Amino acid sequence: MSKSPRKHDRIPPELAQALYLESLELAKRGLGGIRIARKLSNTYSLKICPGTIDHWIYDDRHPRLRNIFKERPSPALSYIIGANKGDGCTLVSSGCVKLEVTDKDFAEMFNAKMAELFSRERSNTVLVRKFKDERLPLFIVKYSSRQLMKLLRMPLKTLLKLAFAFPRDFLRGFFDAEGHVDVAIANNLRLVVGAENSTKSLLQGTGRLLRQELGIHSRIDRKRKAGTTKVIRGKSFVMKRTSFSLIIGRIEDVKLFAEKVGFSISRKIRKLRDALAIIASTPMSSRAETWKRIYSKKRGEWARREFA
Repeated sequence: MSKSPRKHDRIPPELAQALYLESLELAKRGLGGIRIARKLSNTYSLKICPGTIDHWIYDDRHPRLRNIFKERPSPALSYIIGANKGDGCTLVSSGCVKLEVTDKDFAEMFNAKMAELFSRERSNTVLVRKFKDERLPLFIVKYSSRQLMKLLRMPLKTLLKLAFAFPRDFLRGFFDAEGHVDVAIANNLRLVVGAENSTKSLLQGTGRLLRQELGIHSRIDRKRKAGTTKVIRGKSFVMKRTSFSLIIGRIEDVKLFAEKVGFSISRKIRKLRDALAIIASTPMSSRAETWKRIYSKKRGEWARREFA
């Protein structure tokens, strides 16, 4: 009968460094692996095998310390929470935090923030998934961290309290994931910035943050009912839940948003910048035509002309 493979202790990564250093300190005082394991198990309410402590003491094995972080407010963590509360970032049971998006610059920013959170000198490679049809390629960022996965699954109220410590970073991450720049033209040019999400309380909290921290006013409208079709950059989705949209509509508030929050995604940056420039420099009666000289409608969305 073959022996089953030995199971290693499952030590929470956020505790690994503290347990390791404390073990070495207790060993210097003359305690052996059994006594150290018993002491640490009682102190931290978890099971640690004396054999694991022996490996640490004799320096032939070390706890894995990759992709851990101090669970305290930081700009990187606020950005990551903002992106996660959008629809871009997903969590999987294996402990992997993953972002799949069609904007390379968004993936690169998220990747940099993850490396910053984990205090890593080098970030992971941004993976690319290409398709044979006309779909845009997907840029994928993946990090294995059960600690971060558990944190991102905390109740929304608790999570937002942590994220709001750095409001601009949270807002940048959230609007990178969920934000949109909408231009409507008729006799005039109308510009709004918004963010769509199915969790109304999240949008309400984001709206309060915009107003209290940055003086930016917004409103919340119902966007799409469950069961209706949503088109994102040429791809159709059926809405499983009713969505709502946080709308920044007054031009002075849009300007404040561009100045104090903005986007990491170049196409959104350029679209917002172009619309604001036209509003600032062009008579009202000519704004719509000026916009159409720079942008054309493709698959229901405004796309910048290549020569513009």
